[in-house]
Amino acid sequence: MRTNKHLYAVILAGGTGTRFWPVSRKSRPKQFLDIAGKGSLLQGTLERIRPKVNGSRVFIVTSASYRKTIERQVSRFKIPKANIMLEPQGKNTAPAICWAAAKIHRIDPEAVMVVLPSDHLIAHPGKFSRVLGEAISLARKDYLVTLGIVPTRPETGYGYLQTKTKNAEGRPVVHVEKFKEKPSLSKARQFIKRKNYFWNSGMFVWKSSVILGEFRKYLPGVYRLVGTKVGTAHVQKVWRRLPNISVDYGVLEKARNVVAVPAHGIGWSDLGSWESLREVLSPDQQGNIFKGDVISVDSKNTFVWGGQKVIAAVGLDNVIIVDAPDALLVCRADRSQSVKDVVSILQKNNRPET
Repeated sequence: MRTNKHLYAVILAGGTGTRFWPVSRKSRPKQFLDIAGKGSLLQGTLERIRPKVNGSRVFIVTSASYRKTIERQVSRFKIPKANIMLEPQGKNTAPAICWAAAKIHRIDPEAVMVVLPSDHLIAHPGKFSRVLGEAISLARKDYLVTLGIVPTRPETGYGYLQTKTKNAEGRPVVHVEKFKEKPSLSKARQFIKRKNYFWNSGMFVWKSSVILGEFRKYLPGVYRLVGTKVGTAHVQKVWRRLPNISVDYGVLEKARNVVAVPAHGIGWSDLGSWESLREVLSPDQQGNIFKGDVISVDSKNTFVWGGQKVIAAVGLDNVIIVDAPDALLVCRADRSQSVKDVVSILQKNNRPET
């Protein structure tokens, strides 16, 4: 059952997904890939919000180079082509969100925006919908709302939210006191013990009027360039002058009215590395996850993403193998975050494999 007509969704789909190389490439990043066998990550994101937001009120911010792919993948969701907003170049999340907020606010000054990355995996969409409903309720009371993921391990690859629960309007509300950068392992262990820290999911809900007011206060240059004029020709003209800055760093870390909704049990993964797939795909009794034509002999805790050829894994432990037509990745599972460094080297040498 859908909520009222003032609810909109903004999907951020311009990322390049370097840590999923060699399957994810600049020309086809991970949001367009079928990672879990249920359609692309972008399509999964749209399916999750379908019960609450009509396709005519969904906006997608993406790179101009992905326009045709986006149009093809979202055709069944009845999203107007005018709602696909094309960035001339990647400028991080703040300019994209400000532009989308201004465009939606011009259509509906009472709008509430759900802002979601396009490349996350959520295993339990029903629970996600309930969490989102709570976030929408808080956003209608002029809060800037972020979904906080309850940590399951001392993760060093995520930012954290330091929170304090206070009573407001007759109910406990989890206020965000500080945004913490990716911590050391020892600090991450401390965060887990304290119980008032959450992973920063990058999923937000707020009124368009409220977030635009925060941009005007904390990022006035961005607000002036894309928060007041939203026409495509104007945006194309001024986009290069925008800073490359995230909404977290540019706005939320300074704002006073940020709250979190703990997202218990939604089965979330930002798929920030090949190793993260272990959290959302079911391993066999030896802890292996195999996709493709794989023969295993005495291997355990091993992930293989096969291509056209048979892959034999013999005596492996804690290894990741990803086979693409023009590249092969072999790495220790606990080093899979470093795949982005491989991509940097390839880019520096102008290699076509990027």
